[in-house]
Amino acid sequence: MEKLYAGVIVDVRAEAVNRIFQYAIPERYRATIEIGHRVLVPFGRRKLEGYVVELTDELEVEKERLRSILKPLDPEPAILPSLVELARWMGETYAGLFSEALQYMLPPARRYGRERVGVKTAQLVTLLEPEPQLRKNAWVQRRVVEVLQARGGRLLAPELLALAETSTSTLRALAERGIIALEDVRVERKVEVEPLPDPQLVLTARQHEAVATILAELEGERRPVLLHGVTGSGKTEVYLQVIAEVLRRGRQAIVLVPEIALTPQMLGRFAARFPDRVTVLHSALSLGERFDQWCKIREGRVDVVIGARSAVFAPLPRLGLIILDEEHERTYKQEEGSIRYQTREVAIKRCQLTGGQVVLGSATPAVESYHRALQGQYILAELPERVESRPLPKIEVVDMREEFAQGNRSMFSRRLREELEDLVGTERQAIILLNRRGFANFVLCRECGEVLDCPNCQVSLTYHKGVNRLKCHYCLHQEVLPQKCPRCASRYLRQFGVGTEQLEETLAQEFPELKTLRLDADTTRRKGAHSAILRQFAQGQAQVLIGTQMVAKGLDFPQVTLVGVLAADLSLRFPDIRSSERTFQLLTQVAGRSGRGELPGLVIVQAYEPGHFAIEAARSHDYLGFYRKEIGFRRALGYPPFRQLTRILCSGPQTEAEEACRRIAAHLLARGIPQVDLVGPFPAPIGRIQGRYRWQVLVKSDGPLQGLGELPSAGGDVQVTVDLDPLYML
Repeated sequence: MEKLYAGVIVDVRAEAVNRIFQYAIPERYRATIEIGHRVLVPFGRRKLEGYVVELTDELEVEKERLRSILKPLDPEPAILPSLVELARWMGETYAGLFSEALQYMLPPARRYGRERVGVKTAQLVTLLEPEPQLRKNAWVQRRVVEVLQARGGRLLAPELLALAETSTSTLRALAERGIIALEDVRVERKVEVEPLPDPQLVLTARQHEAVATILAELEGERRPVLLHGVTGSGKTEVYLQVIAEVLRRGRQAIVLVPEIALTPQMLGRFAARFPDRVTVLHSALSLGERFDQWCKIREGRVDVVIGARSAVFAPLPRLGLIILDEEHERTYKQEEGSIRYQTREVAIKRCQLTGGQVVLGSATPAVESYHRALQGQYILAELPERVESRPLPKIEVVDMREEFAQGNRSMFSRRLREELEDLVGTERQAIILLNRRGFANFVLCRECGEVLDCPNCQVSLTYHKGVNRLKCHYCLHQEVLPQKCPRCASRYLRQFGVGTEQLEETLAQEFPELKTLRLDADTTRRKGAHSAILRQFAQGQAQVLIGTQMVAKGLDFPQVTLVGVLAADLSLRFPDIRSSERTFQLLTQVAGRSGRGELPGLVIVQAYEPGHFAIEAARSHDYLGFYRKEIGFRRALGYPPFRQLTRILCSGPQTEAEEACRRIAAHLLARGIPQVDLVGPFPAPIGRIQGRYRWQVLVKSDGPLQGLGELPSAGGDVQVTVDLDPLYML
């Protein structure tokens, strides 16, 4: 086929132009333009960036209307052909824009038409004369030559200038005499990698079976494999063994973790096993670092990419494997923008396009994933025991209603207090989870009952004592804690509820011998803060690690023998179909941080509803028991995995948002789609965020809901968001 015409998606984020436009390819570019190229095209009276998604020799528009590509914007295609097809699928599946889906596939510094960073260059200095004749008093020039001689005759100018303690004028003088050569070269902004010890472990029989199951599927139908292994069962070693075989076959791998903060640990382990073949890709890197790592991946200079959600789009040219560690985690769901994708589904589709294999690993798989495994859509591999036959930790549940009735007003139950006291003077460590940050959940006037709310959102402000400020965790509004009630001028303002900041203060007051560290969104804002806190804890600089759900994921500290969970049933209060599942997963995961070394572990769970089936199942490490109860509720209510749930959210001015939501609901009803049920429209549980009112309608369907891209226009300042299989209803 001769490449005469290109189908181009223009980078305009508007539904009206969400289609492919055909352009002629100028003869001088026909040999070079490929699918995935960024190109400059005329569009109306403007010149815009576009992306080549099709090539053909057939004219599909009237010849008089045909316009030509002005020029390609890069020497090589920026997007792999398989990623172009993935973007097409994402736009169709998640009722979003093709152009926006393509943005995920572009280099980090080339998105939305802005080239904010490029290749970094520096001068390379090469010594041409090994023993140059220099004047006797040319001490600085002599020092430059000596440094070069000691470093093999070649060194980057910035390093050379620092070592020789001189300036660029010295280098220019030496270059003019022909003693050195100066050359501009590309310099990579390197990401620091600290390889961790890599013990060559002997696989258990169940680990052997899991590896064999995954490799057999890779050679066969390539169905996703769900690796269900209890905490501490050695899932990471299974990943390493499978990746080694994939690399041996000349393919490449992506390993996804649910939190950016977990990548250093995973990276260190993988870097030790696969030296010089591993890199990292996530949003915590600087833009320049991300750009350089992206280029390194695109050029095939590494074979394993580790990162959070967005790393699923890493441009590995020979992709053969994607692993989602802790596949149940909510962070794998994109919850912003017009394309709210689920990473698990994207990974499966990408591997279908490349002939690769997906492995989903978790001690507490998502209910949907386990159901698919039981139905045969996935293959199930199980690791039911910890390595070296270490026992799972004992879990005790404390009824805080009884504690209160017996006069205990402390946030610590008597049982947890006993265990914390036993830690004093030992080298053992503890983790305490309270999944709510800040010092107090809300501030209330005791005279008039006024709660200090966010002016932009329908939520109360959280008090942060360390900075003496009230903060909204939705729109980030902040204000100083007032001296008087803004409604009645009373001075009787009181803080209610407990967060991690207050927990840290109370623990320091009641157990001054136990040094603590806090891990939450407030203490990890600075780059590298998360790793620094975990490093301090690993080195024994603190005995107690306090935190939100961050402390429940992927941490492996052999000295941790005690885990305490405060307000364990907090997440059960959320108006959400997955609140029970989330509670069970969080308790099971944080419990798994205990007893991973030689000493046995103990977990103390404090709750006001200790008899809830999610808490009971977590207490006995009974995933199957939890699944059977939960799947029964899902079946009865017609929720996933039995029916697909779509949330359509309208936000904007109060009246307009409501009217738009009602029009959309009426449109869906008028279409008369069989086997579709509508719930709503009704105000969202949080009815206002960032000053915008929110209305929603929920749609239950027996399969993918068609025609979501054809919803009636919302009009005005109303924004419509379509969320397929939403994780939250707030």
